[in-house]
Amino acid sequence: MTAAALEVAVLIEELMPLLETLYDLLPEPVADPATGTMSHHKAHGSPAPWHAEAGPALYTISEEARRLEASLRLAVAGHPGRRRGGSDANTIRALHAITELVHAVPEAAGREAARIVARWVRSARQVAGVDLEERPRPLRTLCPYCATFGLRVIQDNADIWCINRDCRDHDGRRPRGRLDSSNLTGDGMITWADGRTTYRRDLA
Repeated sequence: MTAAALEVAVLIEELMPLLETLYDLLPEPVADPATGTMSHHKAHGSPAPWHAEAGPALYTISEEARRLEASLRLAVAGHPGRRRGGSDANTIRALHAITELVHAVPEAAGREAARIVARWVRSARQVAGVDLEERPRPLRTLCPYCATFGLRVIQDNADIWCINRDCRDHDGRRPRGRLDSSNLTGDGMITWADGRTTYRRDLA
């Protein structure tokens, strides 16, 4: 088993209970307001709207899982296979297929699959009602590399990065840094991976 395939397996194992939690956050679907819901509890009026975060997160994961499965199958078998239907059960089947197919693709493709699955896990953990991971918040200061308001921070661990896809630091990489404060002035300070340090009073 390659390192990437192992990482995908671990991530999907973590994702499964998160999906169950997201499903639980969705309102009960109404089959017929006159007769009750799918689980036979009486419902009155219109069905409740989707959970503002759980619904979109589930949709994204289910759609991208089918795409990733097709992409891996194309790499392994030379064809993408039949597209799975839109049921929750088919989403789970697609995830299981991904854990199998990733064993047979090159390491680079496996790492890309792991990156995608990690994003699903992170998005599920950040949904309100799950609350297992802090959501990044914007910083009200310009990125020193691209001069946009693209900086985001995770307050718990002080990690900072720029979401501008075209932004690069002096080493040619996407900027990443750590939020801290100056021992001398108390001003907000960001120490960047390329060795640069920026100071701003509004970061304190």
